[in-house]
Amino acid sequence: MTEVVNLTIDGQAVSVPKGTSILQAAASVGINIPTICYHPTLTPPAVCRLCTVEVEKQRVLQPACVVQAAEGMVVHTDSERVQTGRKVILELLAS
Repeated sequence: MTEVVNLTIDGQAVSVPKGTSILQAAASVGINIPTICYHPTLTPPAVCRLCTVEVEKQRVLQPACVVQAAEGMVVHTDSERVQTGRKVILELLAS
């Protein structure tokens, strides 16, 4: 039987199989996280960092495409910190 992890994304309870990325977990409940370098059939390179999210109890923003969902994790995809981080990332990518 597949082990399941339970987490919260933007206040919504989510249950996904162990090994699922935050990006995939969010998508499974209709939460869109922007990406540039991610493609579901390729190994995530995590180079663009546009999929950055805030994970409570983590000091730095995390790339949702490579960080696996964990039991009890609380994720924010659209906090002020995330919006500021994505803005900086887009400015760097466009320069």
